[in-house]
Amino acid sequence: MAGPRTRLLQPWRRITGQLAGLIGESGVCALFGRAVRMLAPRHGWLSVGGERSSIEALLATLERDLAGVNAEQAAAANEELLATFTRLLSALIGEGLTARLLADAGKEPDGQDGPQEAQEQK
Repeated sequence: MAGPRTRLLQPWRRITGQLAGLIGESGVCALFGRAVRMLAPRHGWLSVGGERSSIEALLATLERDLAGVNAEQAAAANEELLATFTRLLSALIGEGLTARLLADAGKEPDGQDGPQEAQEQK
């Protein structure tokens, strides 16, 4: 059974999966790294820098970071990170395409809407 911190990664797994085909894995990693650097002053426990050569590596680092703080801090920072990432993505590819990609990322493989976290990012 997935723990609460692991569940926080579900929207990331969907979003990064969708985006890797559009902007590449290195593009996803760069965008994510920028979002983390922007939030690091408020959330000093977020890992900044280091080699994030793959989406799996960045998600593993995020999971470790989230596990190191209480559930409330983890959820709040993750929500802020998703919002920051979304704003950066929107500036890069436009609001319309971002909205469509996030809508697709919020769908379960069977076409049903995914978890609430993903739906809120639409």
